[in-house]
Amino acid sequence: MKSTPTTWKEKWTQQPTLMLITVIIWSIFIGLCIQAGTLLFTFTYSFFNPIVAQDLYEGLNLYALLQQEVWFYGGIVTLILSIAILKAQLFYTMIRIFLKIDLIHPFSKEIAKMISTLSYIAFEIGFFLLIARGCVKWLSKRSFELEGIQSYLSGAFEYFLISALIFAIAQVFKRGVEIQAENELTV
Repeated sequence: MKSTPTTWKEKWTQQPTLMLITVIIWSIFIGLCIQAGTLLFTFTYSFFNPIVAQDLYEGLNLYALLQQEVWFYGGIVTLILSIAILKAQLFYTMIRIFLKIDLIHPFSKEIAKMISTLSYIAFEIGFFLLIARGCVKWLSKRSFELEGIQSYLSGAFEYFLISALIFAIAQVFKRGVEIQAENELTV
């Protein structure tokens, strides 16, 4: 029987697929952090130089909204920024899971708790996306210009679905922890 990997080198040799996935997740996490950081910086800077609102991040042009109503502008960008931060947090939690999990003894209370947290974060992302879409729809009916925002507000249903799926997996992990504890007591 293989021993539990304790170092990075051992983990790479015993669980290479898991570590490769971890590297991919790290790269996605870094990209999401860059997106959230850029949005935060350009949002803050746009109050000092309103022209920046013409391209907050990858085509997001809320200059007209900033000119018409600064409070609505702040609210919409805060929602978009919250979604970006939650997405980064989702991938960070995934990284923590992949670094902690051991395929030899996969069931632990810590992993089960992190998987539950993952489902809650996915649910929060879906919830914030629904709120943001509702706000954008409300602003659009009142003739506010919101150019390029739709690409930031899609996927609410998918996040709710992922949340439900991950929650079910978390319940299986919790049961696995219970069974593993019972087996350790009987041996």
